[in-house]
Amino acid sequence: MLKYKLLTVFLVVLLITGCKNNTELKDFTYKYSMESAGNFKVEFEMNPDSTYKIVQNNYFFDRFEGESRPVKNEGVLTKPEFEEFSRLLQKSNLHKMKDSYGFSDDEGSDNSILYIVELIENGQSKFVSVNAGTQQNFSKEFTELIQFTNEFVNANLTE
Repeated sequence: MLKYKLLTVFLVVLLITGCKNNTELKDFTYKYSMESAGNFKVEFEMNPDSTYKIVQNNYFFDRFEGESRPVKNEGVLTKPEFEEFSRLLQKSNLHKMKDSYGFSDDEGSDNSILYIVELIENGQSKFVSVNAGTQQNFSKEFTELIQFTNEFVNANLTE
């Protein structure tokens, strides 16, 4: 009887710790880029100290004008902004996602928009690359992360 009680307690503890897969992110860096090869690229980087950098390159017009003029912005996230990025990154569960979605040899991706998300935590880096034309369904939180990042970049990058 004692063996069954010990086994039951062990299984309950194992189940509880196993279900707790969304531990809080600590000292992480979040990098995001959206690009259309040869046309434009927007990069966003968020650091553990709440600082961020945004760089936008418009390769199409730069080639036309013969001059590179990237648009840049740096700043510090508000506490609610940092908390929202943290929440979405944690809930997106990037570490369990595949490395890439929507890429194949037979698809023409010359004009595709590509999203690249990188999460660096504890010296470990996780990349997720997404071809915008993919028919893949993503988690609500991952979709919200991309949307929130795009909205933040748009609001904080003016020419």
